[in-house]
Amino acid sequence: MDYKIRGTNILGIEIIVTPQNFDIEKLKMFIKEKSAIMRKTRLVITFDDVIPQEKDIQELASFIKERPDILFCGFKTSRKETREISLQMGFPCDISNLELEKTTERASNEEIKFIKKTVRSGEKVSSSGDIAILGDINPGAEVEAGGNIYIFGSLRGLAKAGIGKRECEVRALFVQTPRIEICGQEKIFEREERFHNFRLIFKNGKIRINSTERT
Repeated sequence: MDYKIRGTNILGIEIIVTPQNFDIEKLKMFIKEKSAIMRKTRLVITFDDVIPQEKDIQELASFIKERPDILFCGFKTSRKETREISLQMGFPCDISNLELEKTTERASNEEIKFIKKTVRSGEKVSSSGDIAILGDINPGAEVEAGGNIYIFGSLRGLAKAGIGKRECEVRALFVQTPRIEICGQEKIFEREERFHNFRLIFKNGKIRINSTERT
């Protein structure tokens, strides 16, 4: 049984559980099989129009917490009942209008693509949807995505995100790059500019940068 996975706005991974694929044992098996790409990564489980029982939430949360390489952040749901159950049991759970998320510009087949390596000088990786790099983008390397770009490492090469889109973001743990192109707009950086926990957002025709540290 397959589950959709995608990047999240906390620089992590989201697994989407629907009524069609809701099966705790198979979900646990899926997480175990994908553990390599989730290593040292924040994980959110989204219940899309699903109301699990207390024992299901407890079993799933306990299973994930037994895997020390996965940073479990809690749940997300479109149902108030699921949120109430999760909060009563002491697990974080955000309410979200998932129908609204589904109607955004990302096509249904544009799931996140994972690259489990450092992209070296002269190399280029690309995806029609979101892309997550579990490594660095070295100087002289390039990453290109029709959707968002998530880099679990350093961005020192070139990044081009949101091709043909009106909203997009680029995230990285560390950035020192000459330029980033997002939704057809270019952001130029000074040679010595450095950013930690970097987030560049293009929305409403404007580029905005968030960073915990900028030098």
